[in-house]
Amino acid sequence: MSSFAGVVGQAAAIAALQGQLVRTGGAGATLIVGPEGVGRFLLARKAAAAILEAPALVDAGRHPDLSVLDASAGIDGVRGAAIALQRRPAMAPRQVLIVRDADRLSIEALNALLKLLEEPPAGAAVFVVAADTTLLPETVVSRCRLVRAHALSDKETARVLEEIGVPADASQDAEGSPGRACFHREAAVPADAERLLALLEKPRPDGLAEAEALARRRPKEESAAHRRRVQEVLRVAAARLRRRLPESESALRSVVDALRSLTANANAAIVLADLALIPWQRKRPES
Repeated sequence: MSSFAGVVGQAAAIAALQGQLVRTGGAGATLIVGPEGVGRFLLARKAAAAILEAPALVDAGRHPDLSVLDASAGIDGVRGAAIALQRRPAMAPRQVLIVRDADRLSIEALNALLKLLEEPPAGAAVFVVAADTTLLPETVVSRCRLVRAHALSDKETARVLEEIGVPADASQDAEGSPGRACFHREAAVPADAERLLALLEKPRPDGLAEAEALARRRPKEESAAHRRRVQEVLRVAAARLRRRLPESESALRSVVDALRSLTANANAAIVLADLALIPWQRKRPES
């Protein structure tokens, strides 16, 4: 059985990783880039399992020679992982590090990661997982072998969702990302997108209050998770407006502009409040 069994729709990425394993035994740094929720981390974990020769321990998160960092890892976390890579492997041919969502690391943590890549421990394998190379220092990208993961087809997305017990219709606005479909369902994104679209249709006396409720529906969430939910609400709203073209062209432009503003770190409450005011601005008579 292939060491990448269970990965759906990433034949080119699998071939690239298998070729690297044959040529290098996994040693060195590999950057796996692609949209969120399409299996980037799964690819890295499968490659790690092939290197460590213990898939069950890797899947259980209990292999002593595997370290995994996520986006919350600060400079100390990256430095600690670099020290771990220098140790003699306990069971496997080499130590392995997976850095998940590297494009969300702090600048300080990215600088520590760059130092690790510039002075890599002999024989260690490092897998850097990211959605967007433009959010990574060019020096980090240049020190890695690049492997690209792609959005899945509608059929592949539905297959993955079916395997994990999620209704296939959850893939409607997921853009080929099963992970995004699961997040949409868990965070009630489609319902909030429809609430947002209702705000754009006509002026409403409670429009600003409704926009504020959408922006702050889960105030106890971590800031990054909260912003992600609002971004996905805007993405789904934009996708549904595209299906209504040409009559929705003006509203689509407004939602896309709002998404760009939010991506550029604008305040979520202000972005949605501006959207709520658009119907009133359209209604205002010409001066």
